[in-house]
Amino acid sequence: MPRLTLEDRRFIADGMADGLGYAEIARRLNRPTSTISREVARNIGSHGYQPDQAEDRTRQRGRRPKQHKQVARERTEHQFEGKLVAVLIEKGFPRMPARALACLYVAESDSLTAAELVRRLKVSPASVSAAVQYLSGIGMIRREHDGRRDRYVADNDAWFRSMMASAQTMVSWGQVASEGAILFGDTSAGARMATMAKFIDHVTEDMLAAFDRWRHLLYS
Repeated sequence: MPRLTLEDRRFIADGMADGLGYAEIARRLNRPTSTISREVARNIGSHGYQPDQAEDRTRQRGRRPKQHKQVARERTEHQFEGKLVAVLIEKGFPRMPARALACLYVAESDSLTAAELVRRLKVSPASVSAAVQYLSGIGMIRREHDGRRDRYVADNDAWFRSMMASAQTMVSWGQVASEGAILFGDTSAGARMATMAKFIDHVTEDMLAAFDRWRHLLYS
């Protein structure tokens, strides 16, 4: 439906002056009642609803520079990056590696140099160096040589490797539990160990099967 014109706004003002309700004004303009009520609520001032002022305000809102939208978008992206950092910290990441990894994930570029990370994170080169060393060490990022500079990439395979590492840890728990079940035999401790081993074995088997089944999504 086309936007309200100046003539429409003057009709609204005249209708209100004549005591017409929003529904009647809307009917005569062939508009939804909500359009009229929002128009008045958005533009009413200390001197009531002024159609010429309402027209000017509407035009000004339509001419807002794109910079405002860009600032709003950047603010939203920054807030999302903060949420991602919080999730990574909850997973056990130290704060600076979490910030560096989140930065790599939300960057428009496929990779960032250490200098770019310093500028984006507003921290010292030493802090970035320690962060990327930590992330490289646990396989969450990989380093690529670009001339005399190194570029860091948030590896698509990182989460697969991380989850596989968790599964391997569970395998180790299951093996220890199985040994305990054998060692303690037909005792309360042995029964607890046997139950633990059975549960971990089944869960781990399902996890590994799921990882293998959905790994292709990382490269689609």
